[in-house]
Amino acid sequence: MDYPVRQPGGWLSFRGPGVRERIVATARTLRFRRKARRLPTPSLEAVRAAPAGLAAGDVVLICVTRDAAKLLPSFLAHYRRIGVSRFAFVDDRSEDGTRSLLEAQPDVDLFVSDADFRQSAGGLVWRDMLVERYGRGRWYLSVDSDEYLVYPGYEELPLASFVADLERHRLRRAHAPMLDIYPDGPLGGSRPPAAVEAFPTETSPFFDGAGYGIDHEMYGTAVRGGPRRRLFGVEMRMSKFPLLCADRATRFAGGSHHGPLPLGRNFLPVHAVLLHHKFPAGAVEDFHEIARRGTHSGKSAFYKKIVAQDDFNEATDLRYPGSIRFEGSQQLVDLGFMRDLRQPR
Repeated sequence: MDYPVRQPGGWLSFRGPGVRERIVATARTLRFRRKARRLPTPSLEAVRAAPAGLAAGDVVLICVTRDAAKLLPSFLAHYRRIGVSRFAFVDDRSEDGTRSLLEAQPDVDLFVSDADFRQSAGGLVWRDMLVERYGRGRWYLSVDSDEYLVYPGYEELPLASFVADLERHRLRRAHAPMLDIYPDGPLGGSRPPAAVEAFPTETSPFFDGAGYGIDHEMYGTAVRGGPRRRLFGVEMRMSKFPLLCADRATRFAGGSHHGPLPLGRNFLPVHAVLLHHKFPAGAVEDFHEIARRGTHSGKSAFYKKIVAQDDFNEATDLRYPGSIRFEGSQQLVDLGFMRDLRQPR
């Protein structure tokens, strides 16, 4: 079977936005800021605080989560290994032990709210409230509990080194598409890893090697593609800006999960990747639950489209002839999935 292919190498040479696009982005930012001012402000109560203080250069990881207990040990292990020393979690009414797991972590600040995910603009208002709490002028990681940031050399280099690379190039955020990883076999055959802190590629080692497109869109440069597009025709925006320096102009509310304000900063080449652990053991049940809750974008419209298809079930195998086994960050650089800021253009 032939698949629509645009090699990821095209990401590296993709042209930057023109003057008109930047003017439009500025106008949209102003309009979205006005919209954000009308959003209600929910409560945000700290129920657990890490005892250690924060240094000026510490990166705070912000995560809004619900029922992610099976993912969190691996998630925490990965981000600790690359140098994150403070996690700020908002637990959105978990029922699977997530809250007790987080309360036991020495480097986690845990928050709860009187509002739910939808009432807080999909968690965006909470993220802004946390930025105000920890301070502007600081770098933040804003990720979901199934997203693992990888950047060139992450295996040996700490996150602070990547931040220094961004600052040296006068960048205030990093563009990182979500690269869906999936198991070596049917979804129903996927098993939990031997160690709960194992990196997700132990059980989901493959990703799509081609079939992606890139363009400038409303919220910034966007990449689309992956197995959900290839198999189910779902045109989800796979780009995010998970690592950013939050100054006075930075806002999540009013923007999008895939493009914080100001929008003009979101027209960037790809400098990192989020390995997206969307297909662990139990993924089919998870997709049905997301569709039922309707809390994701467009009331979970993309998930509803997938679960409504007869060929999405425990026997679904996401592999195809273009699947590639993940081998590390240099592989992603060599294949054109991300640019290494340490190398000359």
